[in-house]
Amino acid sequence: MKTLFLNPPSFEGFDGGAGARYQARREIRSFWYPDWLAQAAALVPDSKLVDAPPDDLTVEDVVRISAHFDLAIIYTSTPSFAKRFPHC
Repeated sequence: MKTLFLNPPSFEGFDGGAGARYQARREIRSFWYPDWLAQAAALVPDSKLVDAPPDDLTVEDVVRISAHFDLAIIYTSTPSFAKRFPHC
């Protein structure tokens, strides 16, 4: 079974770095390598790890890539939403 380990694309302005659990807009763009996915992917034959945010992959890019796999393991964390309300 071909398995895709995916760190999915994030929204504009979210850098995935030190403030990865919160909205983050900084002058320095940095990303944490998805160790948690890489360790699991290393143990699964015929797997691939895709780290979408630092490669600027879009949802469309990821959908195209994922079509070649039987299973997708997707990393998610506390969602970050664009600030829309003054009290947030």
